[in-house]
Formats: sequence, structure tokens, C-alpha cells
Amino acid sequence: MMKRFTAFLAAALLGFLLRQLGIPIPYMLGGIVSGFVLRAFLDSSFQWPRSWRGLMLGVAGYGIGSNCTPEAFVNLSQEALGIFGACLFTLAVSVGVAVHMHRHTFANLLSSIMGCLPGGLTAMTVLMDDYEEADENVVVVSQCLRLFVVEVSVPFLAINLFGGEVTRQEGTSLWAASVSDFQSLFHPDWLLVVPLVLAGRFLAKKIHMPTGQLLGPIMVTALFALWQGYVPRVPAPAMAFAQLHIGLYIGTMLDREKLMKTRQLVPNVLLGSLLMVASSAVLSVLLARLYGFTTLTAFLALAPGGIAEMCLTGMEMHQDVAVILTYQLVRVLMLAMGVPFVIRKFFKPSIGKKGGAA
Repeated sequence: MMKRFTAFLAAALLGFLLRQLGIPIPYMLGGIVSGFVLRAFLDSSFQWPRSWRGLMLGVAGYGIGSNCTPEAFVNLSQEALGIFGACLFTLAVSVGVAVHMHRHTFANLLSSIMGCLPGGLTAMTVLMDDYEEADENVVVVSQCLRLFVVEVSVPFLAINLFGGEVTRQEGTSLWAASVSDFQSLFHPDWLLVVPLVLAGRFLAKKIHMPTGQLLGPIMVTALFALWQGYVPRVPAPAMAFAQLHIGLYIGTMLDREKLMKTRQLVPNVLLGSLLMVASSAVLSVLLARLYGFTTLTAFLALAPGGIAEMCLTGMEMHQDVAVILTYQLVRVLMLAMGVPFVIRKFFKPSIGKKGGAA
């Protein structure tokens, strides 16, 4: 417990420093970096509890879903072609990267595809249990490295290429902003997060929703926001607390032993991840011109990261989170529902593995 407290404190301090530098999702990035350094260089057995991450995903899901308004969904209903086209383009680029990795490394095609699909960390690590051919080291290392590259490169490009910034109210000092953030914890309205998150998790479990710990609260909160027109925002300290837990969990998924076993993959995964980010940046310019929202919003909507990470970045940069959520959600649903069917078409599940064909 002391190690976890120390890790949490280190992540919080690093996150606070990143916040002063104007970096988006600072506490999540602080958690990722701290968790990776601790596991890779200090204690290879160090882990962050999955259950803690799951609870904090619910808080992040509430924060994301609270940005959905009736007006936003009316506008997005007119963009179906762009949404599905952009998602298919992103998936096509990732498959191209996987084929290149398969041809130039020891990794087989199935493992390469599972390792390169954007936003597929949870879905692919579950799906690989059904296939003897799937190399767990390849899938986990590739997905973690991809996610790590995206979490670092997307905020950098958002600030330096698309002009995004994390802003505080004009004329507000750091101390005054911090006091205001702390005082917001004592306004009870935001505690609506508790019943909505619990209802979302229950519903997601009942209908076997993919990545339900996040998507369940998002969907229930979004529906509640559409019904009421508004739901209270999560206070900044509570959201920072959630970001730290999510980041620490992601950071501790990588360790030095796995990296050494699959070191030949590292250059391919890094270059492939950067290619996916770059292609998203190029497509975002076209999408923004086509539909009229900002290029930064389009970039975050298309970036090959996770729903929570990209939406939280959009929230901190005051972008249209409903747009980001819709594009990211459609891609995740296509990945979780369509990709397993396609993979099963081309690769036969193994009878002997957990969850395999009976």
C-alpha cells in the first residue's frame, strides 16, 4: 500500500507540473509516466488495481457524457457519412501498419492486427484468449506502446500544430483557481455521478457492452443529459483524481521484461503509431472544412487513442466533446462488434484456449 501511495503522490506532483506547463490531461499523463518508470526501473512486480481503474473510468464516463446536448446530437445526425468514413479510414490505416509489421518482424499477422487496431487495448486483450496463434506479448506490448505514443503525441500536436491550449479564466491566479476548484467539491449537485455511474455499469454488464465500465456511464449520463438538457460537471479535483488512477493503470501495463522480449517490434510500433496520428491530422483538416467544426475538434475525434483520453483532452481545451465522443464511440463499437466477426472469418479460434470455440 505504501508503494501505491508513493506512486500516486509522484504521479500527482508530475501532473501538477504538467498542468502549470499548459499540457492537456496532465494528471493522466503524469500517471502514465510515473507508472511506467516505477514498473520498468524500480519494481517489475508493481501493478495498479484494475478495480480502481474501473471505478475511475465511471467518473470519466460521467464527465464525458455530461457534454452531450440535444443540439449536438441533431447536428451529428447529419454527419453519418463522415463519421463512418473516417472510422473506416482509421481502421484501414491500422491494418496497413499491421501488415507491414507482420512482413518485417517475427510477429504473425493475427497478433500484428490485434496489436495495431486503434482503441483496442481492452477488446483485443480479451479477444486474444480465443486464439492459440495470438502472441500475448506482441498484442499487449504493441497496444500499450501505441497508446503511450498517442497519449504523448496527440497533446503535443494539439498545442503546437492546431493551436490548442488549456485555459483558465482570464485574470484568475493559480491560487484562486485552485481554491475555486477545491470549493467546487462541496457543491452536492455533482454527486449525481454516483447513481448514474452505478446505473451505467449495471446496464453495461447486463447487455455485455464492450468496455462497459466506461461506455455504460457515458451512455446513461448522455441520455440523462438529453432528457434534462444539463447535468452538473465533475469538479476539477475529482476529475484529476480519476485521471491519476487511469494513467497509473496504463503505465504499469508495460514492463521492461516484455519490452526486451519484443524489442524488435518497438521501431515498427512507434513508426506505425506516428503514421496513424499523422494520417488523422491530415484527414481532420478535410473533415473540419466539410462540417464546420474546428480542426482541433476533428483531430481529437479521429486520433487513434481511447475515448476517455481524447474526450478529456477536448474538455480541457474547450472543444466540442460531443463531436469527439461520437466519432470515437462509433470506432470503438465497430472495433468491438465488427472486428471480432471479421477476425473469426479469417482466423479459426482455438478449441483449447479459454473462451475458444467449444
